[in-house]
Amino acid sequence: MRRDGQNKRQGGQGGPMAAIPAGEGGSLMTRLRNYFLAGLVVTAPVGITLWLTWEFVSFVDATLTPLLPPPWRPRTYLPFDIPGLGLLIAGVGLITIGILATGLIGRMIMREAEGVVDRVPVVRSVYAAIKQIFETVLAQRSSAFRQAVLVEYPCRGTWAIAFITGTTRGEVQALTDETVVNVFLPATPNPSTGFLIFVPARDVIYLDMSVEEAAKLVISGGIITPAELAESHNGGQDSPAQVAEKDLGTALAEQARQQSAIESAGRRRGRGRRQRRSFGLATRLRNYFLAGILVTAPISITIWLTWNAIALVDSQVTPWLPDQWNPESYLPFSLPGLGVVLALLVLTVVGMLATGLVGRLLMAGYERFLRAVPVVRTVYSATKQIFETVLAHRATAFRKVVLIQYPRPECWALAFVTSETLGEVKRKAPGERVNVFMPTTPNPTSGFLLFVPRAEIHELAMTPEEGAKMIVSGGIITPEGPAPEAAGAEPAPAAAAGGGGAGGWHRRG
Repeated sequence: MRRDGQNKRQGGQGGPMAAIPAGEGGSLMTRLRNYFLAGLVVTAPVGITLWLTWEFVSFVDATLTPLLPPPWRPRTYLPFDIPGLGLLIAGVGLITIGILATGLIGRMIMREAEGVVDRVPVVRSVYAAIKQIFETVLAQRSSAFRQAVLVEYPCRGTWAIAFITGTTRGEVQALTDETVVNVFLPATPNPSTGFLIFVPARDVIYLDMSVEEAAKLVISGGIITPAELAESHNGGQDSPAQVAEKDLGTALAEQARQQSAIESAGRRRGRGRRQRRSFGLATRLRNYFLAGILVTAPISITIWLTWNAIALVDSQVTPWLPDQWNPESYLPFSLPGLGVVLALLVLTVVGMLATGLVGRLLMAGYERFLRAVPVVRTVYSATKQIFETVLAHRATAFRKVVLIQYPRPECWALAFVTSETLGEVKRKAPGERVNVFMPTTPNPTSGFLLFVPRAEIHELAMTPEEGAKMIVSGGIITPEGPAPEAAGAEPAPAAAAGGGGAGGWHRRG
């Protein structure tokens, strides 16, 4: 009893040693095993934390320290490295960039640079999405991913932990008669991927636990459960739905106040030295640091993604060039993008040849040869059919963003129309259905193929790019869409066909 009381006084759950039996009175092997487990409980968390921290610091140091001129590197005149020098360079660099970017010249340079990026077809979409995500996260850092909630998923009576990312606006909100909340449902044990769904505010139950505690619960698969907390201050007078609505209203009001404060601060910026003196040094440095992140992060991530894509193509294509045709064999430097140019030229030439008579004859013989190989013919046939279908339906596949009820009625998700449901699925599944792809968050390259009744699909006016931004950001970026009046009081044909009931569609009147 004395030991139990000591454990309770040491921190709620008895500290890290409470889970390990003392081993008194047992055999020698039992006691050694308990001591071993106790040592593991003590050292493993500390060791893993130190290892992760060291790896992060080393990565930043290895990336940024070489940017210093050799006379400025401590390694030049010291027999050892200085850990954390890269972090110091990053902090000073971001603050400096933030100071420059908030000035007149910096804003002019940023506008010109963004104008150049906007002329590159694919890069401009990547840059715009990344920039919008960072701007939204920094502007709404008090609400996005700051509240853990319970939602009924995947069916009524089954619950899952999710995180609030925002309140739905625009088209998605216009489809319902109640406030809908953007929630991100993380996967286990990797919470960096999951699903974005739109849940009515009345179905959201706010948890009295921190985001960190909820993340531990998700990552551990339910093994780590936060200790019971005291009862809510409401004394049980409000229902969970009422508490959720009150908390949601408070969060939205706080978000609006903060957004208004940010906009006001932006208007006041640069009005005079006397006004700038009212800000403390720490606050000003923090604002410059955030401005530096906002300027450098989108362009850095865009350049990194573009560079890796080009390097991947170059590494696969350039080695096929003969040495006498390869400029890199007689130049003292490599040519980034050479593989991309060669790939485009080769594909164009192959397309020209394949559309001619000789090319068609060669392709027919080549396909007859592949069909004679047992395993290869299956892979070739499937791959060819996928590409032919995608290219044949390039005007419609992934060009329409729709809203579907997933995974249960009154719970919504974004999806992309791929084609009409045909073949065996059409014959066996009742009713007229459409093939839709529902992507995961934040990686939209994976997800689920669903065959949804046409009557339960509503096409949105948002572009595929806007839908992808909303999915990748986990609901932080929400397109405004047309005004509720423009959205139309008249129900769409799909909505009207769906009728009422739990699966029906409703519009704001």
